[in-house]
Amino acid sequence: HFGSSRLLKRTGPHGSSALETLIMAKNRGVSRSRLFLVVALAVLALQLLPGAEVSDLTDGDSAFAVLPLSKEESHVSGTQSAELGHQKLFVSGAMRGSSREGAAGSRTARQAAPAAAASISAKVLNAMGAGAVASVIQAVLSAVGEPIVNRVLVKRMKLMDAINDVKPSMMLEYLKTTLATNFLKFPFFEAINALCAALPINPSVRGIVTGFVFTTATLPVTNFRYRKSMQLEVKWGNIYEAYWPTVIRDIVYGICRNYCTIWTLAAAPGWKATSPQVLFIVVILGCLGSAPFNEWRGFLLQAKGQELSFKDFFKPSNFVRSTGLGAFKQ
Repeated sequence: HFGSSRLLKRTGPHGSSALETLIMAKNRGVSRSRLFLVVALAVLALQLLPGAEVSDLTDGDSAFAVLPLSKEESHVSGTQSAELGHQKLFVSGAMRGSSREGAAGSRTARQAAPAAAASISAKVLNAMGAGAVASVIQAVLSAVGEPIVNRVLVKRMKLMDAINDVKPSMMLEYLKTTLATNFLKFPFFEAINALCAALPINPSVRGIVTGFVFTTATLPVTNFRYRKSMQLEVKWGNIYEAYWPTVIRDIVYGICRNYCTIWTLAAAPGWKATSPQVLFIVVILGCLGSAPFNEWRGFLLQAKGQELSFKDFFKPSNFVRSTGLGAFKQ
């Protein structure tokens, strides 16, 4: 403090202005650090919500699956139907026999409704917290991998040419984009998944509806990231580029991944759905199953004036290279 006062006296008005500018810049840096700390603490608080467990949630991609009922699920459904039938008979008899018992049942139903709503809210908030934590890890990986993968997919560059075309400074700059968009996209996806899982929707329709809603809502973010990774200008007219290929790709990927999970666990009963070897297998197979739609998306995302012909773009060697690299990155 005394050193600053002496410096102000010696340097005069011009020196004091420079010093004040330096102090203001330092204060802005402290403000950014505090903002990052607040965000980190908020994510931690969401993770520590009482009564909310991550294990209660379904897998992120299971929202897109169209799965048949197993024997155990069919048995449970039959048991629940029988119990509902007995409850209906009981309620009918109670209403005919005594209005007092009917009133008591109504009060019980009213008390159970807020509890069910609170449980759904807790699961949604917990899912958002889990998505926020995952978004930080995935953002770092995407900052390195996405610029390379997008060049191989859209520009049809060879792997080493794409790696040489991406500089470390570009990756660090792109990290700002992946962090910002992941904090929006990942918690939003987990919230939609948890909410749809709690709603009484037919399982054969739930996956398609969830995938359609999520992809429609987040496609502007996806295309924004793509254009930033390719250092292209972002305009309002291109935020919904390649809409249908992206929607179909995401739904097909989720369905393929979940069916492959069922088949893999059936072939290796000792493994679990969360085992690394299971995830590796099902992600690779899911990417291969949805690859045609991803290639279609890449074809539509070509820069104007630099488009490859259909024949050149869909060469088998290009398809194998982009699909293999995309699956490995995923």
